[in-house]
Amino acid sequence: MAQRVVNVYRGGTVESVHYGHAVVVKSDGKILYKIGDPETVTYLRSSAKPFQTIPLIESGAAYHFKFSPEEIAIISGSHNGEPQHTQVITQILEKIGLGPEHLQCGTHIPHYYTATNTTPKPGEEFLPVQHNCSGKHAGMLAMCVFKNLPVENYLDPDHPVQKLITEAIAYVCDYPLEKIKIGVDGCSAPVHGLPIYNMALGLARFVTPPSVPRDKAKVYSTICQAMLDHPDMVAGAKRYDTDIMRTCKEKLIAKGGAEGLHCVGFVERGWGMAAKISDGARRAIFPFSLEMLKQLGVVTSEELEKLQDYHHSIIYNWTYKEVGYIKAEFELEKS
Repeated sequence: MAQRVVNVYRGGTVESVHYGHAVVVKSDGKILYKIGDPETVTYLRSSAKPFQTIPLIESGAAYHFKFSPEEIAIISGSHNGEPQHTQVITQILEKIGLGPEHLQCGTHIPHYYTATNTTPKPGEEFLPVQHNCSGKHAGMLAMCVFKNLPVENYLDPDHPVQKLITEAIAYVCDYPLEKIKIGVDGCSAPVHGLPIYNMALGLARFVTPPSVPRDKAKVYSTICQAMLDHPDMVAGAKRYDTDIMRTCKEKLIAKGGAEGLHCVGFVERGWGMAAKISDGARRAIFPFSLEMLKQLGVVTSEELEKLQDYHHSIIYNWTYKEVGYIKAEFELEKS
């Protein structure tokens, strides 16, 4: 059963509440901490992106196209659509001999505007390379080109590239392939449903080389190191994933997903974490995730102060008067 984890205050009174689930798992599968039900099934959404990069490295495609760590990081991330991001996406497409017109992710207002609370110019149009998922899509297209596979239907769940991705997720998360639920993501790519326990286990195995065979460990480490070295490519300015990876002295692989999901790999501990807000509220997942990190002793008080906007979000009304705040209030259960 979901537990009450985030309260929304107006004045000194709780006006709304958010329920959720979370679990922290060791690479050997042991549950260390939890709240709610670790067997809750939901979709990985964009938290899957580091896993979706696995076949790109495993197949030799990344090596063939000489992808840099920066390029691997953006393929594994959900970027802001800033100029630095679109430049890297364009580089990837040039290397594989394709163009922006081959991206089937669609377009949206870049995350940069939401993150910085700014508004696009009237009539401003956006391009597929600015879509937060364009890195993932460019990586999928690179696999198609490398393996001489059709690009027109690269998002079909039965496409060989998508089958490789699903197999990679099943393996790293130690979850039966046939049990993975397949849906369609906001960017039209297949999305994978499984218990949050297995998501957390997948992150733990992903960041713990001794937990998997040497060939797998080398692939996972390549992706992890790229994300650690280029957190600005994983998300961008004023984004939670980038900010916690930059701020925390402890090495973290952080990747959020839509509908209130956040996953973290604790590189130095060999742990994985998955946190899910039941109603999918974006406003609740950051306080929930960061309070988890606080209770786990991952963030110091000094680091928490720098991340305070995520931990204790202030609510303003239309005249910019402070009228309330959002706060995570729960206690992790130690197993």
